[in-house]
Amino acid sequence: MIYWDNNATTCVAEEVLEAMLPYLQGSFFNPSAAYGPAKRVRRAVEEAREQVAALLGVHPGEIIFTSGGTEATNTALAQFTRTLCPATEHPATLRTAGTEPCPVQRNGTVDAAAWEALLPGHDGASFALANHETGVLQNAEHLGEAAHRAGARVHLDIVQAAGKIPLRLHELPAEFASVSAHKLHGPKGVGALYVRCGTDYHPYQTGGAQEDRRRAGTENVPGIIGFGKAAELALQAAERYAGLAKLRDTFEQALLSNPALPGPIINGAGALRLPHVSNLRFPGIPAQSLTLLLEPAGLICSAGSACTSAEPEPSHVLRAMGLSDTEARESLRFSLSRYCTHNEIEEGIRLVTAAAQKVLSVQSATTGPVLVYRP
Repeated sequence: MIYWDNNATTCVAEEVLEAMLPYLQGSFFNPSAAYGPAKRVRRAVEEAREQVAALLGVHPGEIIFTSGGTEATNTALAQFTRTLCPATEHPATLRTAGTEPCPVQRNGTVDAAAWEALLPGHDGASFALANHETGVLQNAEHLGEAAHRAGARVHLDIVQAAGKIPLRLHELPAEFASVSAHKLHGPKGVGALYVRCGTDYHPYQTGGAQEDRRRAGTENVPGIIGFGKAAELALQAAERYAGLAKLRDTFEQALLSNPALPGPIINGAGALRLPHVSNLRFPGIPAQSLTLLLEPAGLICSAGSACTSAEPEPSHVLRAMGLSDTEARESLRFSLSRYCTHNEIEEGIRLVTAAAQKVLSVQSATTGPVLVYRP
């Protein structure tokens, strides 16, 4: 099976699993306890904090462990009263009370003029460094500095970017940032919130004194240990991610230049993108039909975000970029992993081409789009 839905989740790296196992059994102690074995667990948690901080280019004391990227984002936005964010943001941002959307351009980047015009009156600004569906990168320096000039603090969603591109959060104009372990070959159910040193902060989850009184609740020790290891591995694999752009481009160009296909279009073309993400529209071919043909053939991808796959509406990201409902429903997201090989790319090209040709072979001007159903 070729798994190309890594923006939804990644497989847990073997080294990560090995690092976690001792803390599920022998070293199961509560890190808040005062006896020796618990203190050793506490030291392991702090080592993981250092590993995550190193990946993000920050101080360990600026990292608060959470249950995932959504909690981290919700916590950051709870620090604001009114938050401006791009219309293409993840639901964890868009569905948080007090957020207001800003238009984006056709390539998915924020409309800079609209951003600066809408900022006054907002005490917070939030945007994803890399979009979860298209991989489009925003200009963090410009958007963040404009927010600061307007008196707003900044939250940066780096859930998709962390571990994929080099990050030095201290060099970016942001007070907060959210990250998730399972997007970079770590376990699900653990993430982190970066809070820049000196930033005014109020806990979102209250109770005990965990996380230096910044996030109550017994720590998910195995998850945190796994997160730390995953961050360490991602830092070591930086060159590998940079090389994924070449594989992704090979995949795209083979499909775009194939005369047997109806002119595939890259959603986000012209913008900087993550090296491993390709969001392609196949005019006249429903994406749902392609995914239902591709899965049994051995390739898994998605027609949108996993967080919204249960909803019948077309992608809000693509609609915000100016695509019609029909065009959005013709779009597929392929998100590779650092384990992707050239052989997988060649096979992926073959499988996508065959699936598209199969749908086209039974469509006509009279029958209209063909939908594939699987009981």
